[in-house]
Amino acid sequence: MLRWLICRNSENTEKPEERKPSGFLLFGSATAQEKDPTMNKVSVAQRASEPSNRPALMRNLRAVLLLRGAQRFMLIASILVPFFAHYGQDIQEIFWLESFYALTVLLMEVPSGYLADRYGRVAVLRAGAVLWSLSWLLLLSVDDFTGLMVFELLGGIATALLSGADLALLFDTERELAQREAERPNRAVRKLFVIGMVAEGAASLSATVLLFNGGINLVITTQTGCGLLVFLASLFLYEPTRSRQPNTPRHGEFQKLCNVLGALWRQSVFMRRLLGALCSWPVVNVLAIWLMQRVWVELELGLVHFGWIWCLLQVVGAVTGHVAHDAERLIGPSRVIYLIAALALAGLLMLGASDLALALIGSVLLFAARGFFSVLFMDAMNHRIESEYRATINSLLGFGFRLGFVVSAGLLGWVFAEFGLWITVFFLTTMTLTLCLTLMLPLANALSAQSAPDSRS
Repeated sequence: MLRWLICRNSENTEKPEERKPSGFLLFGSATAQEKDPTMNKVSVAQRASEPSNRPALMRNLRAVLLLRGAQRFMLIASILVPFFAHYGQDIQEIFWLESFYALTVLLMEVPSGYLADRYGRVAVLRAGAVLWSLSWLLLLSVDDFTGLMVFELLGGIATALLSGADLALLFDTERELAQREAERPNRAVRKLFVIGMVAEGAASLSATVLLFNGGINLVITTQTGCGLLVFLASLFLYEPTRSRQPNTPRHGEFQKLCNVLGALWRQSVFMRRLLGALCSWPVVNVLAIWLMQRVWVELELGLVHFGWIWCLLQVVGAVTGHVAHDAERLIGPSRVIYLIAALALAGLLMLGASDLALALIGSVLLFAARGFFSVLFMDAMNHRIESEYRATINSLLGFGFRLGFVVSAGLLGWVFAEFGLWITVFFLTTMTLTLCLTLMLPLANALSAQSAPDSRS
């Protein structure tokens, strides 16, 4: 029996400890519940158990956020070209290094999630933290292209191990704590997203300050310290009881995983659209964020302003991610999807307006859309799956995003080379509009249709 789906209880049978989450999460799959009415009973039985070690679970809340914040504090992100130039690499070699890193993460994304679900999230996170720390320590002695390839290999494997498992661990920690505290909301997705955005914004400012005061060597030394902080945070992690899985034959595990993924895809049109949106919408959002800096340069924004503007944009994304659930409760889940689509389209149109002020406003709108989408859609998915394959499914979503990005970035690069910047912005706007019409708006309409019976009951 596939027990990983969380289905919506009808109002007249809802118990206090089985309260329905707000917003998106009111609209679970009634169809799946009708097909398998025992799924909810299993979940209720699991929720009845008491947390075994509450202090350790509370420590998890701080340790996972510290791990995510230290990992996302990437000083080199805003100075990537000068960083690799310090090691004597030209543009072509930088391209090969970053492509090798992206390929490593892509290939390791799904296996890392499976390992986290089979052997425990804490074990995988600690392995990722060790490799992450080693990759930065290696930079202190690297002086050639081969050494940088090893650095990218370690960093790529570590990134894959850390992504997905951290969300799965924090989500299950929050859920286990909620067994004792009935009114405790599960805000794991929001917390991880906000701390990541804040860390990225702080890193962009810090890199500028460190460059002016100590040069690239000080940046590398500080970045190495952040890498070691990731390892330190991993030492304080605790595995929630629900994440521990019994050892079963690998063939049986693989077959069960395939059954889970097939059932997830077949569950409903709504679920397929949700999966599609989680894989494709972040692609156009990230492409737009990459493109906006090229627009700033074209419109003659001074490089000296990039750091603080980038920091403010990260703060905008963090704020909208933090208030995403409040916005959903205030205007409703369908309207918040319309809002996300409108913000993204308006932002891209402003980027293509050939005016610096409008381009900056458009950048703000794009980051606002990113904050709302990342929290609400990932939260919607994670409330619909059980713990057993949470890391694997989150890693599969990451794989879908990265694969889509590789294909779309190549296509967008060809358009840029052949037709120039402004046609590229228009092309990306067209891609975004297509996703709005095929995924986002049908999702919003489905939620509106499902909410109508609830409002009359």
